[in-house]
Amino acid sequence: MSKRGALVNQILEGIKNGSLVENGQLPSERALANQLGISRILLRETIVVLETLGVVESKERLGIFVKKPDISGLAESLRIMPYWSESFVPQLIEIRLMTDVQAAELAALRRTEKQLEELRQCLATFLEIGVDTPQEAKLSSHYEYIFHRLIVAAANNDILIRVYEGLSALMEKNNDFLHEKLTRDTTWGKRVKEHHRNIFQAIQDEDPEKAKQWMRTHLFETRDRYGKILEELKGLFI
Repeated sequence: MSKRGALVNQILEGIKNGSLVENGQLPSERALANQLGISRILLRETIVVLETLGVVESKERLGIFVKKPDISGLAESLRIMPYWSESFVPQLIEIRLMTDVQAAELAALRRTEKQLEELRQCLATFLEIGVDTPQEAKLSSHYEYIFHRLIVAAANNDILIRVYEGLSALMEKNNDFLHEKLTRDTTWGKRVKEHHRNIFQAIQDEDPEKAKQWMRTHLFETRDRYGKILEELKGLFI
């Protein structure tokens, strides 16, 4: 994993456990660089990535603030589902074949240059991360998840974004575990990266048909891979 990728993960963990946050704000750039034992240049690059991911927001002369997630009522209602059966994964992918494929098509037609740059930076980080350890697989899963959310945002459809927030609440619980299972096969890990390169390229080229095609291919192949491990996962969805 690159230094930047490892640093992003370290800061995300510090935000999650509160060790780097006071009153919703990170330390000053100088203080944070000293605390982490890194150069300010590397820290600035990392903050750009975190801003792209929507985790923090830099305010001139005020500092770096942690952004609060905007969770819709739909997301909250989905969070309290009493249990998930082994049919959860294939059913979720069926829904994502509706949302993600359409989002990829719309993103190719509607994305702004800023949104394209956010996708590019997220993809670059995702491609740098290995999957040789459970920790790397978890980080890889996180960036893949962010990449898909950025595509939905680039579709510029407010209702679709809200619906996807609800799906995100469902995906978060089991996504890391499933991703770690799938990426034990390094061939599959390479294939997933190829999928995402091609999805990004189609969106960059403003080619909605190819964007749809590659997103559909990604989800169909993911569904097929999941199918092979469903027996192993039986009883683990609670």
